[in-house]
Amino acid sequence: MKKYLNTVSAFQFYQLVRYSTLILIGVVFTKTALTQSAIGEYETFVFIAGAVSFFWLNGLLKALLPLSAENKKSNIFSAFVLIQIFSLSAAIFLLLLQALFSKYLLNEKNIPEIWLLLVYIVFGVPANLVEYFYLIKKKNRAIVFYATISFFIQFILVILPPVLGYGIALAIKGLVLSAVLRYIWLWVILVYYSEISYSQIFVKEHLKLGGPLVAATFLSGSAQFVDGFIVTSKFDENTFAVFRYGARELPLAMLLANAMGSAMLPEFAIKNRLKQNLKKLKQSVSKLMHFLFPLTAILLLISHTVFPVLFNPEFKESATIFNIYLLLVISRLLMPQTILNGLKISKNIMYASFFELVLNISLSLIFVQFWGIAGIAFATFLAYLFEKIYLTIVVRRKLNIQLQEYLPINFYFLYSVGIVVIFIFAELIF
Repeated sequence: MKKYLNTVSAFQFYQLVRYSTLILIGVVFTKTALTQSAIGEYETFVFIAGAVSFFWLNGLLKALLPLSAENKKSNIFSAFVLIQIFSLSAAIFLLLLQALFSKYLLNEKNIPEIWLLLVYIVFGVPANLVEYFYLIKKKNRAIVFYATISFFIQFILVILPPVLGYGIALAIKGLVLSAVLRYIWLWVILVYYSEISYSQIFVKEHLKLGGPLVAATFLSGSAQFVDGFIVTSKFDENTFAVFRYGARELPLAMLLANAMGSAMLPEFAIKNRLKQNLKKLKQSVSKLMHFLFPLTAILLLISHTVFPVLFNPEFKESATIFNIYLLLVISRLLMPQTILNGLKISKNIMYASFFELVLNISLSLIFVQFWGIAGIAFATFLAYLFEKIYLTIVVRRKLNIQLQEYLPINFYFLYSVGIVVIFIFAELIF
């Protein structure tokens, strides 16, 4: 473990276990007596929780990493207080506007288990600080153990009720309970490792750096939620379940790339090591590329065969959505945002995210008329790719850093063209 474990690999492991748990829960659900509508209700519950919290949570956590170089014990607790305040605000916001959510975004359907959802937001969202605390403190083994134990508990608590013949409501309660348990563990960490002291100076600095990142994450990350709300507003819960089961892209691409980028943010904050960090980023991307592109090609070819077996025949249309989202590996491995984030240049990321969101919404509303839910997925792919190209140009013009300094260009373009060709073959011929 000491030989292969570092901050990057440990955080990648955490993200992989988290995502794998979500996938396994979905697989188990389809093998029980739960209806497609009930599964759609669970997915809607998780979806709304993410919609009202993902942008400010991710923005604040990304801002916390470069600031962690100060290594003051009070900083962690101050960050927790800030995130807790945002969580309470998000819960109140959802409670007050639930009628509007139901009418305009959920096709006149009520928000499932609204009171449980509020508890999940208030306690579950701040609990995400645990893994970032371990990352900041470089407690790599603790990340691995925490991921394994916490998500195993979540998996058991969520899947056990449907397996025993109970309804989806009890599964949702299991999800909420697992979130509360993580929240309790967060307090154990705060009391044991941190200094229970609030620093207004740190919070101001956190908000100053995090503000543009929150806005950028909202604009960029809104794409997946805009996609989901377009589906819920135009289709029923069954179609939403089909879309959600397909709209997961390649888990390893998203998780490993994002975890690698997050883990390198504190290193890029050290400006006098920029050349070494660019070289390290290029080497890390190269390793991921030689693994992820071939894996993507295999999944493109087998998805239409595997999906009806892995889930059930009702989800066979999810395979096409999944294949489109697999194309996102092309944009995931372009990582100019890691350089800009680490150097605390966040406004350009916000602008790029705004352009991406506008493009995504526009293309989604056009494409859905011609290709249904597949058109929404195509719009996401094009919008994400545009964002990364824009940021690549910003890095070159603003920092005079060429693309080849942090990306193995020749292999990247060969792989990208190959993946597009295989996609066309898989969807139109194979």
